[in-house]
Amino acid sequence: MNMEELIIDVAPVPGEKQEEKFPGKLDVPQETIAAARAGASIVHLHVRDKNLLQTVDTSLFAHDVKQIRESSSIIIEGSTGGAPEHTLEQRSVSFTVPGVEMGSLNLGSINLWDGVYNNSLDNMLFYAERLQKNGIKPFFCIFDLSHFSYIEKLEKRQLISKPYVLAFVYDIPNALPYSEKYLDLFLEEMPQDAIWFGVRHHVNGAAGLESILERGGHVRVGFEDGPFLSNGERAKSNVALVEDIAAAASKLGRSIATPERTRELF
Repeated sequence: MNMEELIIDVAPVPGEKQEEKFPGKLDVPQETIAAARAGASIVHLHVRDKNLLQTVDTSLFAHDVKQIRESSSIIIEGSTGGAPEHTLEQRSVSFTVPGVEMGSLNLGSINLWDGVYNNSLDNMLFYAERLQKNGIKPFFCIFDLSHFSYIEKLEKRQLISKPYVLAFVYDIPNALPYSEKYLDLFLEEMPQDAIWFGVRHHVNGAAGLESILERGGHVRVGFEDGPFLSNGERAKSNVALVEDIAAAASKLGRSIATPERTRELF
């Protein structure tokens, strides 16, 4: 059992199509700042409007980033999720906002709900070049075993550098479900010395992330991934989800890494 420090990534805003919604109005900067105080050292943010819908207008996003940065040292990760109609340029607008230190880079396509989440090699190269140009560290999202092969393709083009930060993403509707068998396969394929996170959608808090904690992985929690706690109750805030995973880590003897410590590791 690995007892190293635990890095907590919080994804505070749910997607546009999600079965369980957060309660009431969500103040993203304040949720982020509070989650950081509870132990989160990274925040995964989409560019969204005042109604929390995907947008390509970075003005509100830039305001939120500035507000977070004024009160917290949490690492800000911009998402390339976007909406289906958005171009690659539009999906990577978060990389242009000052204060963004990391950016998601999806390493392959998957089935998603009733459609396909398209992340072709050309898409990856586009994002990797943008990340490199802006001095932003990639946060690789891996949804399937075949996706590991693209790390080598990006390496050969000298677009990425170690240590790699990987997110193993499971339970996306109609994509790969979580199992310990699949997790172990991912760990076998993982590049040496990579830093890895486990992400599960629609899961009951820390109760569904225990095997990830036991294997030394880091985790992402938040309303984007699921609003329920280990005891089955609905979380009233992202803070409660962060506290839930921090408590589970403490029982395993794992301390919580600060944003400053996380920057050192990255």
